[in-house]
Amino acid sequence: MTILGIIAALIAAVGAALWRVNSAAQAVRGLTEAAGDAHGLWRRLMWRRRLAGDRLELVTDPREAAAGMMVAVAQADGALTAREQDVLLAEFEKTLALTSPQAQELLAHARWSTGEVRDLDRCLFKLGQRLDLAQKRDVARMMIRVAAAEGSISPSIQATLERYNRTLQP
Repeated sequence: MTILGIIAALIAAVGAALWRVNSAAQAVRGLTEAAGDAHGLWRRLMWRRRLAGDRLELVTDPREAAAGMMVAVAQADGALTAREQDVLLAEFEKTLALTSPQAQELLAHARWSTGEVRDLDRCLFKLGQRLDLAQKRDVARMMIRVAAAEGSISPSIQATLERYNRTLQP
């Protein structure tokens, strides 16, 4: 009978130890989720602050402006396709010297900032104000590559790009 009592006590001790380890693991998971939520809250607050006015007016960084211009051209003929997205990310990484995660984040921000664009000419003009002449010429070449990602460039986008290129002439 004493042996059964010892075995029961050992089983209880092992059970209590496992219960404590499980509780500690749950506490660590809770802390990790709280940290992720805090980071997400900060990002949401920053984005919400930016929602106050015209989204294009909030773009101040030349890289964000260039990305917005390219995304606006890609979305001008409909939703962003997988091929256009691949070309955009490649341009961001190569020309803007970004890492893949940075390029993904810039694409998300550019899609957000140009999400309500109805007039491509106005968008290109507003965002182009953040660039110097050399940057505008680089972006013009990149916009052509993005517009041609699906094969041919639609006549309306071609006309817009031609008007934009005329503004770059001395």
